[in-house]
Amino acid sequence: MRSTLFSTRSSAAGALALGIVVTATATLGAPALAAEGAPPGKASASRTVTLVTGDQVTVTTRDSGPPVIAVHPASHAAGNGSFLSFQDGSGDRYVIPAVAQPYVGRQLDLSLFDVTAAARSTATDDRVPVTVSYAKGVKPTAPTGLTLTSTGGSSAHGHMTAASGRKLARLLKQRIAADVRAGRKPGSTPLFSGVTSVAGTGPTAAASTPDASGPAAKYKLNILQITAEDRSGAAATGQVLVTDTDNAAMMSAVLPVDDGIEKVAVPTGHYSLAAPMVDFDASGNVTAQSLVTVTDLDVTGPASTDLDARTATSQVAAGTPRPATADFTAATWARTDATGGSVGAAPTASAISTDSTPVYVNAQPAATVGKVAYFTQWSGHGTDTADPYRYDLAGQLSDEVAADQRITVTGKQLAAVQQRFVRDPAASPDGRLTSGELAPGLPAAISAGVTQTMPARVTDYLSTNNGGVWIQQSFPGTSIAFTSGFRALVAGHAYTQDWARGPIGLGLGQYTSGAFGGSDCAACFADGTLLAFLTLTDTERDHNGGTTIYDEQPRVSSAQLYRDGTLIDDEPGSTAAYADGQTAPDARYRLIADQDFTGDTTLSQSSALHTELTFGLPSASDTGSLLPDPFTCEGQSATTPCTVLPLLTARFDLAADDLNTSHRTAQTMGLDIGHVTVGGAGSRAAITSASAQVSFDGGQTWQDTALTGSDGTYQASWANPDSARGTSPALRVTAEDADGNALTETITHAYTVAATTS
Repeated sequence: MRSTLFSTRSSAAGALALGIVVTATATLGAPALAAEGAPPGKASASRTVTLVTGDQVTVTTRDSGPPVIAVHPASHAAGNGSFLSFQDGSGDRYVIPAVAQPYVGRQLDLSLFDVTAAARSTATDDRVPVTVSYAKGVKPTAPTGLTLTSTGGSSAHGHMTAASGRKLARLLKQRIAADVRAGRKPGSTPLFSGVTSVAGTGPTAAASTPDASGPAAKYKLNILQITAEDRSGAAATGQVLVTDTDNAAMMSAVLPVDDGIEKVAVPTGHYSLAAPMVDFDASGNVTAQSLVTVTDLDVTGPASTDLDARTATSQVAAGTPRPATADFTAATWARTDATGGSVGAAPTASAISTDSTPVYVNAQPAATVGKVAYFTQWSGHGTDTADPYRYDLAGQLSDEVAADQRITVTGKQLAAVQQRFVRDPAASPDGRLTSGELAPGLPAAISAGVTQTMPARVTDYLSTNNGGVWIQQSFPGTSIAFTSGFRALVAGHAYTQDWARGPIGLGLGQYTSGAFGGSDCAACFADGTLLAFLTLTDTERDHNGGTTIYDEQPRVSSAQLYRDGTLIDDEPGSTAAYADGQTAPDARYRLIADQDFTGDTTLSQSSALHTELTFGLPSASDTGSLLPDPFTCEGQSATTPCTVLPLLTARFDLAADDLNTSHRTAQTMGLDIGHVTVGGAGSRAAITSASAQVSFDGGQTWQDTALTGSDGTYQASWANPDSARGTSPALRVTAEDADGNALTETITHAYTVAATTS
């Protein structure tokens, strides 16, 4: 798997099992960005990894809860959007495309799907490193979708990319289809000839197996036999999560079920099991997923249990005030042990459908040892094209799996958000929206990701069953995406949210969460360490943006940081600057950041962004800039608190249509100048000056706009001449505050003037 964007924090705890041990961590709503990241190893939160099937997963760490995870299918064709996911006590998350499940533990090693381990990688390219093992006497050749870079004996090293991974996904589907048509179990036909295993290469969680001197030596072991059947009653092949509910540290493992059976030696005690199962048709499409669970199982000697998908008769569905068709469904089951602990870090299993493929579960009671944390997600789009709407719902957290799996809501229980999706005229109209509810006590889950045509205006009805705090993300095309902050929505209230409304700039904002949903401060100082990370900005103050995981277009970025005129940090390929050892309280800093999209054929606006920030360090007496919990920054400790840097921000609201195109001769634009804030903390220095200029000749000459307003809130006015019709003018804004902190922001091709104006 390949990873991009920032560094990530992770932790691991030991697990005991006789069999394959795997691990994980996650939860709702994640950004899927490959934005120009912070300097490697220096604060941050989010990484996107590529699976060997070409699907991609974003992992965002949060100090205040389990990581946020979003899945982005490589294909949105029917039957290609199903995934299953596991998390056990070691802290890693596994996300397995359903089409790969029959081959996991056979020719595809489980390490290929460890997204948490992949996120720890420092690689920034599109390559997924793999190790291929061959049968004795077989000459190493490249399997479908793989490129070999070295061979030796019966093994080889190589890589895959998102594009080549899609070839492997097609092969998987073909093999499964052939097996189903022939009456064989899916996965019976070898995927590759002469290949015994394809495994991930890179940082992984260490597998744990008992030995004579290990913890298992203290306990009598009993053979637990697990049998499994799919919805047709045939022996199932897949994976099962087995957890010791007396103490999950003793055992919490994902074990292979091969031809309907698995045997594992476990100590006497109490256990739980969870197994997502997949059914296929003769075309290799997924027809259903079943999350089969056993809440409590007592093992006092040789024992057996059966996981039968035919008992999963409860379909996850929704009852909504207006008709809607499902485009995302998920069931997530987490299990804490008798010692307690965080639900977000508990062993977890999920069945996820990113299309209309149904998800079924079997009813299970509340736990007698430890606790169950179970909830469902359902998203669907409306049927009224004249009044577009959609639903993004999260079921209420429960300590049992009820027989009724229908999320039923009334209009009074929903918040209504008028989503106004804007895009670049050159971008694809095929966009994407992800949504996830965040709340204490929710288990690790996957954010809902759905397709959305853009531009569009859609009423999004969101549930408030678990507190109503949501994070969302919009992909206006393939090159860029924007992530909202954590937004607390109240049932019965209406809201408005603009996505990618421009001009799009490069800077900072007023954040309710850390960068891209994490908890790290994007512009802070502590114990001599300074970090400032600039992102793409749109009209919304709590949005931050960047290039997406789907972007294959060329782009160039850079950042330089000067102290009193001397260069102290140079970051090519980044829009962030970092410096430690900064102890001079009176030093003046200048940060210059550039983001160049001129080679990107899917972007015609905001093609080159240049931002200059001049600032000093926060004073020790500035308590309003002290970073609040749960946010963190580099250098923070009990004696060295974080303070938010006094960096100026700019937000633009141009009078234009939903393609950021103006049809006016008399042009107006709202301009808000402020300071970066994180959780409300930041500089309160008064804004003392501001100006806005426009250029119709590519920045060779500039004309002042008429600027009215004060104290950071302004309205700019100018005329779009006839000669500008069909072109994209540039904008430049400058501002300063009472402490001498300053901003200059230049946007090339800031907006488009329509061919006809009035």
